[in-house]
Amino acid sequence: MKVVIYGFGQIGRMLAKACVERGFEIVGAVDINPELVGKRLSDFGINSDAVVKDKLDFEGDLVFVTTGSYLDTVFPQIEECIKAGFDVISTCETLTYPEYRYPELANKIDELAKEYNVTVLGSGINPGFLLDTLPIVLSAVCVDVKSVKAIRSIDALKRRTQFQKKVGIGLSVEEFKKANLSGHVGYAESALLIAEALGVKPKEVLERQEPVVKDGIVQGIKGFGEVKGEKHIRIEFHAYANAEEYELIEIEGDNSVIWKSSGVKGDLGTVAVLVNLAEAVVEHEPGLIKMTDLIPFRWWHG
Repeated sequence: MKVVIYGFGQIGRMLAKACVERGFEIVGAVDINPELVGKRLSDFGINSDAVVKDKLDFEGDLVFVTTGSYLDTVFPQIEECIKAGFDVISTCETLTYPEYRYPELANKIDELAKEYNVTVLGSGINPGFLLDTLPIVLSAVCVDVKSVKAIRSIDALKRRTQFQKKVGIGLSVEEFKKANLSGHVGYAESALLIAEALGVKPKEVLERQEPVVKDGIVQGIKGFGEVKGEKHIRIEFHAYANAEEYELIEIEGDNSVIWKSSGVKGDLGTVAVLVNLAEAVVEHEPGLIKMTDLIPFRWWHG
């Protein structure tokens, strides 16, 4: 498989290393940072002679787009990839369930992907796996599900500096409010992916994110996404200093499940999810798809 890394920051470089380990051929990387353009991936300790360019001037099978969280910003890059004939997997959080925030763009991507005979998917560790795909898979042991709750809790101090800035560590409450930080993006998207898989028609979709404060200083964030309908679905994400690290999934039904981990490495998990999805996306029918299109466990409602 011939792949391109679009966005050659920390995640992009980790992804490139994982692609080499998996046996993919990296034909190039794209980044607008002038300090990166013209360099070879080998300059970053990656076993590849591929070059970083400031435009998509490559031929291949699949592009990994790792540039942003909001589809309206990332759309031009996805459109560029589609028109160049590439399948696309993106870490763009709002692409994981795009019709929620960007219905017009979702339709446009789907139409373009079918026109150019390619497939487009948004995924990653969260949203994309831990708080949506994994609960959906665990619900397969139930005939009847009444509710799903999933929590991911991480110690933000163990994450990269860029992530710590996103969740506001070290700011005063006033600075946090003025900064308008993105924090975590994708609460509603994860809840809606679960709802879709369970055949739930949402009556109400809620999401909220607030700072965790100690002695007047922001330590990070806590937030949730919730779908209210015939089944109750709630996902939570906690990312603050010295938080206990774990994932917890509770499924209430006729065969209830409680699953807990000791914490998954987020960046490595994101990279692994993308690499492990590559073959499925390349082989999938053209169009804009979601993780629910790849999971075999779906509830049928006649």
